[in-house]
Amino acid sequence: MSLGMKKRILIVDDSPVVLAQLSDDFSEDYDVVTAESGEEAVEILEDPVRGEICFSNQFDLIITDLMMPGMSGFDLADYVRKRNKVNKFTPVILLTTEKVSKEEARKHGCAAYFSKTDKKRLIAMAIILLSL
Repeated sequence: MSLGMKKRILIVDDSPVVLAQLSDDFSEDYDVVTAESGEEAVEILEDPVRGEICFSNQFDLIITDLMMPGMSGFDLADYVRKRNKVNKFTPVILLTTEKVSKEEARKHGCAAYFSKTDKKRLIAMAIILLSL
């Protein structure tokens, strides 16, 4: 990372309110990109020029909602985990209102998971992951 460049976060949620809140929480210190669906997140991550999935659009952290229409947060985390084998490691934090076990989250490659109501812990974990 060159001097002066902000680390990049991709935030994925089908709720415009959650996207706006999290974007506000992080945008002062980080370069934030938002997506309203898992499919839109994949489009952002893919290389549109070559039509290949190559993670050309690099992020330092991805925060995703679990329950979204179409591609779920687990589906997106699986996608990222498969790409992490050939690219730099991009941690995924899962946000959910559902009951999720640590084993289930880890199985899908999530670095952490938090309730949507636990924003303080989410922000603290994001800062830790972004400082690595």
